[in-house]
Parts: sequence; C-alpha cells; structure tokens
Amino acid sequence: MQELDPFSYYPGHRSAIEDLGGDEPSPDPNYCFHTNYIAIRPGLAQYDLQLQQVRATRGELALRIHASGWGAADTVSLVTGAQLDVASTGPRDLAVSLRFYALPGVKYALYGYSTKDTDITADGLKVFLAEDVSQDTPPEAPQSVMTLSQARQGAHSNNVLIHVVSHHLAAPVSQDCTIAQLAEIKSDQRSTNALDDWAEAMCLNALRINGVTVWALEGLLIGHGSDHLRLMLGEQGFSMRDYAPEAPPPPTVFADFLVWPEGLPSDGDSAHRWGLIDAWFARLKIGGIGVVTCRFRPNDPRLAPAHAEGDHHITQNEIGKWALLLIDKGFSVAPLAFSATEDLALDDAGLARFALIARRVGQPLRI
Repeated sequence: MQELDPFSYYPGHRSAIEDLGGDEPSPDPNYCFHTNYIAIRPGLAQYDLQLQQVRATRGELALRIHASGWGAADTVSLVTGAQLDVASTGPRDLAVSLRFYALPGVKYALYGYSTKDTDITADGLKVFLAEDVSQDTPPEAPQSVMTLSQARQGAHSNNVLIHVVSHHLAAPVSQDCTIAQLAEIKSDQRSTNALDDWAEAMCLNALRINGVTVWALEGLLIGHGSDHLRLMLGEQGFSMRDYAPEAPPPPTVFADFLVWPEGLPSDGDSAHRWGLIDAWFARLKIGGIGVVTCRFRPNDPRLAPAHAEGDHHITQNEIGKWALLLIDKGFSVAPLAFSATEDLALDDAGLARFALIARRVGQPLRI
C-alpha cells in the first residue's frame, strides 16, 4: 500500500475543507482534493481515504474515481464513486474504501468535492492506494469469444453515466421507452402489448449493436420470452438456456450474454432487486453482454437506495445506483437516457419501461 498526495493534481488550490490544500483560491469552490492520475497494476485495486478529526454541522463529501486513457488522451471517465455525510455533533475520524478493477494502459485518480454547502474542517486528510487486492472469489469467469472482435475494433469505455443526445430503439443505450420508440417497432414484432414488444426489441437490438452476432454463442433467457423472441435468437444460432428470475444458475455456469425482457418486479424490496441483478450479471463471461429491463415510476421524489429496506416502486435514482454498483464490480454500463415524462409510454399503472445494458469488462461496451 502506498500513500498518495491528495492535493497533487491541483497543488496550489485551496480545499473546501478548511486549512487544507494550497494557498490559492480554487476556481471550483466545491473542490476538496484530487490526486494525480497514475498507472495502476491491472486487477482489483483500492483507494482508502482517511479524514482526521472532522468537524461539520452540514454537508456531504462526494468521492469519484476517474480514469484517463481510453480513446482520446484527454478523455476522462467515471469508474465508481461514493457519498459521505460529514455532519456530526462533534469531532470524529472518517474513513472510506473504494474498490475497482484497474485496466492496462489506463491511469486513475481519486477526486473529492462537496455536494452541498458545508462548513467542514479536518485536522488532516490522507489517501492510500492498494494494488492487487486479494479477495475470496467464486470460479473465475472465462473469456467470451466476443472479446477477440472487441479488441480488433478498439472498443472504448462508455462509463459516462448520462446520455445527452436523443436515443432510439434501433441503436439503444440504457434507456427508457418513449412513444416515439414504439413507432419504430416492426410490424412483424408487434403483439397485443406494445411495451412488452419494446422490451424484446431492445434486447435484440442491444445484442446486435454490441457484437453479439457470432454463431453458437451461449445465452441465458431470464423469465418469459415470446415465440418471436425465441425464433429470432434461434435463427442467430445461439445456444439458449431458460431460467426463472429467482433461480440464477450455480457459479460454475457462465454465458456470453443474457436477456431479461420480462424484467425485474416493479415494487418490493430494493435490496432484493439489486441482489438479483448482481447474481445474474455475475454469470456473464468476460466480454459478455447483459440486458435487463424493469418498470419504474417517473418523477418519483422518493429515493430508493440500492441497499435500503422498503416497499416502493423502482425510481430513476435506484437505476442510477445499479449502474454505479455494476461499474464498481468491473462492468461497463451503456449511458443512461431518461426522457421527459410527457414523452414516455406508460402502462395502466403509470409505470414506464427501462432497459439497462452492461458488459462484463474484457473490453468496454461500444455504442
């Protein structure tokens, strides 16, 4: 484990944490610290942040691991992050650890900033980096044959969480279902339920655009799938296995891709929902693609943390936390695209559909 200078990226900038950092005011009043970008030995790594004798009556500290080196030299991508509530009734020490998968040819940095008005002070701030972090793991996932074509095509990371241009069914990112997209569904793909048709078309299009076209690839179909979906997957020459949503295969089973058009339950316990996502995506080979759909409540002001107890519908906030958690586990997530409520196609319960697309990192996802 090595200790890093937490203020090395902006050596002269004063931190929002009083009395820390340089002597010059920072152009960003929320800046707290930023390490230099450095190469890290490929594999599981961990940043540790330690704050000594923190005093604050209000505020939050946001932590982000950024990566530089995919594609253009000036491209910076989010790897993972965390939020730290710094408010307390008296001085206290704070510590947090962030694990991530370091890739060859990529440099990483830890960045901290305040997300709200804060009066935080601290006696000291230290950052440590551990490489080759050991962990107890199930059998290692094999590589999918798709990683060969991904390497030839120079696939790049797309862990930019928000998609800011219009999204379409024919070239999907992680996106919701709009009225306009329903019009894109081909006549031979339509049934009596347009939203179910959209979910299956999303699965097929996401597979196609991300290179799941090799004959005899192994796939998992979770839950119900229509005869049309099964026909299309069969015509591609894929070897498919069906599983019930609540019964993931054992950790010795891996597949090149998985599709879940029926989707997660729309209400219930959020920790259980994340547990299902985590268990299913763990069954992907390195380079494998997963497409999972769900029903969510648009514009729901209630938060739905990924590990909180509660009985409520899925929200945009919860979907965003799934993306961060998957990134933290070594997945590349297609950017999230959320539409204005008036553009969404809603079911009778007022719920919208969403499809989350992620690749287990061998090479990151192409869009």
